[in-house]
Amino acid sequence: MEKIFIDRLDHQGRGISYKGGKIIFVDGSLDDEEVICEIDVEKKKYYEGHVTEILKMSSSRVKPKCPYYELCGGCNIMHMSYEKQLDFKKKKLSSIINKYASSNVAINDIVGSKQFNYRNKITLKVNKKIGLYKKQSNDLVNINECLIVDANINKVIKVLSEFIFDDIKQIIIRSSINTNEIMVCFDNEVNDEIISELKKYVSSIYVKDKLIYGNSFLTEVLGDYKFVISPSSFFQVNTDQAFNIYMKVLEYCKLEKNDVVLDLYCGTGTIGIFLSKHCKSVIGIELNPDAIKNAWINAEKNKISNIEFYTGDVGKVINNIKCKPNVIVVDPPRSGLSKETINFIINLNVKKLIYVSCDPMTLARDIKLLSDKYSLQEVTPFDMFPNTYHVESVCILERK
Repeated sequence: MEKIFIDRLDHQGRGISYKGGKIIFVDGSLDDEEVICEIDVEKKKYYEGHVTEILKMSSSRVKPKCPYYELCGGCNIMHMSYEKQLDFKKKKLSSIINKYASSNVAINDIVGSKQFNYRNKITLKVNKKIGLYKKQSNDLVNINECLIVDANINKVIKVLSEFIFDDIKQIIIRSSINTNEIMVCFDNEVNDEIISELKKYVSSIYVKDKLIYGNSFLTEVLGDYKFVISPSSFFQVNTDQAFNIYMKVLEYCKLEKNDVVLDLYCGTGTIGIFLSKHCKSVIGIELNPDAIKNAWINAEKNKISNIEFYTGDVGKVINNIKCKPNVIVVDPPRSGLSKETINFIINLNVKKLIYVSCDPMTLARDIKLLSDKYSLQEVTPFDMFPNTYHVESVCILERK
């Protein structure tokens, strides 16, 4: 046990202190707190520990509402006030961009979200009973509610928590916030009693990737547009923030009627569809074939005729695009842009690049790699994942 003072927070929201010249990362602490820390891990250059007692409490500390918070690995900064969470995320993004992208651009105020019931998807782990993994473990925390998911999803969780599952390892529940549809996907066969009970609450049931009840898709509404979502296709988990992000992308693009937009990592075509009526045409590229199927359906549903989609790895498919875009929008996974994609963007020499990022470190890396040709103009952070240390952002880069 160590009595220590927490100097600041790291990028994962852990407190930072020092012992014998080595850094200590302290889970569950806040800056300017004095705590008793128990060391859990000792490495050559650092320690990892957790708080056992708070001697001097931060004014930003709150009591987490979730009864599973101390055990569950889903959330990690729910002990921060929401105002503190937003401040932490903005400072984190600014620190990373300035340090690793060598940019002194000012970071706009972060766009906040509702703190609870915001997620439209949850992946439940199953070991006879349903639950979520404990922190840094594959052990299960059995739950009958998750405070950060949509209330309709929680109704299904409560139903499922009453059953024992023999051969199921994972259950995915998705919801459409604005149409109140629910989809449940089991990874293995499930007994008829469970299916019969679920039919009272859901609009779709899949078993081993096969639809056994209801609609093939969920339908979500964002602004003036409708979007279909299949079991495996990507859709932003925070529906309200997704709309805010897409509107920011539209604002940053400043599109003119003759502009051609290249939408890389386009998913189900959401961003491209939002942009389509403001430009000449949009070309979307996405690796997931199910997402591209959804994208074509979405274009048809919304009567969009100036958009087309290609399936494949972005780094390879982009070399087959024959038309010349003058605006590029990218929304890559946490791994960021591939080297092929970065080289393609540099060689294409478009006037404007809009980068939607879910990982500040890979964003900073990519901004640095693009810096010979593009300068970072503005960054707006979004709190897509309240109560976690993750932060989303939208950036505009312009050709030098």
